[in-house]
Amino acid sequence: MTRDRFVTSMTTGTRSHPGTGPTSLTAGKGWWSRSAALRRTSGAQSVLERIRAVVVAARPSAAVRYGLAAFIIVGIALLRSFLFASFPGFFLFTPAIVVIALVLGGGAGLLANLLATVCVGFVFLDIEPVGTLSPAQWAVTTLFAATNLGLTGLVVALRIALVAADTSQASLSRSVVATVEREAFLTSVLASSTDCIKVLDLDGKLTFMSEGGQRVMEVSDFNAVEGCPWPDFWTSSGHAEAVAALAGAREGRSSDFVGRASTMQGTPKWWHVAVSPIRGADGRPDRILSVSRDITALRESEARAEVNAERVRLALAAGAIIGTWFWDIPSDRFTVDEAFATNFGLDPALGREGIPLAQIVETVHPDDQAKLAAAIAEAIERGGRYAHQYRVRRRDGQYYWLEANGRVDLAPDGRPLSFPGVLLDIEERRAAEENMRLLNGELAHRLKNVLAVVQSVTRQTLRNASDVQTASENLSARLVALGAATDVLTNASWRSADLKELVERALAPHGQLGQRILLDGPSVTLQPQVAVSLVLALHELATNAAKYGALSNDAGTVAVDWRVDGEGPEARFHLTWQERGGPPVQAPTRRGFGSTLIERSLKSYFGGTAVTEFQPEGLVFTLDARMGDAALGNGKKA
Repeated sequence: MTRDRFVTSMTTGTRSHPGTGPTSLTAGKGWWSRSAALRRTSGAQSVLERIRAVVVAARPSAAVRYGLAAFIIVGIALLRSFLFASFPGFFLFTPAIVVIALVLGGGAGLLANLLATVCVGFVFLDIEPVGTLSPAQWAVTTLFAATNLGLTGLVVALRIALVAADTSQASLSRSVVATVEREAFLTSVLASSTDCIKVLDLDGKLTFMSEGGQRVMEVSDFNAVEGCPWPDFWTSSGHAEAVAALAGAREGRSSDFVGRASTMQGTPKWWHVAVSPIRGADGRPDRILSVSRDITALRESEARAEVNAERVRLALAAGAIIGTWFWDIPSDRFTVDEAFATNFGLDPALGREGIPLAQIVETVHPDDQAKLAAAIAEAIERGGRYAHQYRVRRRDGQYYWLEANGRVDLAPDGRPLSFPGVLLDIEERRAAEENMRLLNGELAHRLKNVLAVVQSVTRQTLRNASDVQTASENLSARLVALGAATDVLTNASWRSADLKELVERALAPHGQLGQRILLDGPSVTLQPQVAVSLVLALHELATNAAKYGALSNDAGTVAVDWRVDGEGPEARFHLTWQERGGPPVQAPTRRGFGSTLIERSLKSYFGGTAVTEFQPEGLVFTLDARMGDAALGNGKKA
């Protein structure tokens, strides 16, 4: 309704409403009267509120209250004397006493009543009989004082009630505010918590789920799961655990379990669940509280830790890891496990409580202590991985090589926090590495010797050859024989060669072993340097036998036998090559490379005598040498 229409309706006695006809003027006057009454009531309430605020306000000091009460009463007495001399004093003093008692308190009201009574008495002194009070005047004065005293008591009681009501109202307001704040805080906690907090009825059906719980359970609309049986969320053994937990809660017991359940989006997770009853006013379970915490990451971490622990146990059982340590750097507490303490002859109990690092360093070889200290200092300075090899004195008093592997963990500000690690026994690995180094050096030395022999054989072959074709054939055959010796030495890591195997490999290409080539002799292990020269000599003898001697026909034989006379390094080693059944033998008119190699080379390497005899029935070659110069040892007859 517009302002003009409202004015018109008020002046004409009618007003229009949408969808209704005009109303009577009486109705308009009633509405106006009610509005005016409401305004008057509101104004009165405002005045009363102000008066109430003054009454319950904190009072001034006693001196101020009593002084103000006396001032008001004396002021009223003077005002009556000058302006209202004919006006009875009762009607001026009583309202003042009531106001004083209400605002300034009972003590000020009593003082005001006493002063007012005195003033009234002085007023009566001016009335017949002048200068004294008649019995009636005494009665009136006493009644005045008693009435004001009663009013003062009532006002004081009213003031006390108002103050108590105001205190109660303030306390109630504070309680309401605290309740609202507490509810807001609890709502915020429930929304912020990563736990899934649920309330179930006694049948186990969902009635509430926290906001944070809906997030962790990936619930987009709680209405979709409200009223669902809570145990149905759990799978396998978790379902039975949930049913048992509900039964216990209905009987007033709290319980917890660990189970596996999927979120509403199908994400499988592990949960730790606590179930407890919510008791009603009668103390009996009324509802059930269920709090589920996602422990999937913890379970996965525990599984990884168990795998790592099993690996450590296997490594410890295999002897690869001989101990572990943990150094809490800020507290300088160095602890070791039982394996560490046992291997180093330390007290395991002391190892668990903490061992001074200096006591550990004392077991390190003196030559390695400075490098170890530098490596530790560097690792603490930069953080991260640490690895260092050094020698330590173990329980048997001997020094062994080990490798320390660890990690220095740093705080965000760069301070070192912890230094865990393990000790690895690398004594065998170091020995293997040292052995490999020696073998490589020895192999290089042997290869140089072989190359020197190849060069010598090549030079002598070319020098004594009549043509290139012959030189090529002779050189190839001699290199093959050299290769056979190399194979035998390689099988023994270039440290030794078995004499029988060496002879068999050298002579196998020239005839059938055991038929035309006969071998006999004990087991003898030759030194590597003499093995190469012996193979080349045997090759030359076999080649000459195939060309000119016992192996040049179908009936001849070659007997190779050896023996050892005596024991120890001074024993004598004898080897004989004897041909039979071949063509008649004649001494050569010119000594070639073969003869030179056979006699000079063997004599040089064996340090003994090498003699070739051209007997008519066949060539005979004999080798005699000191056992210590030729072989590493001899055994039973082969």
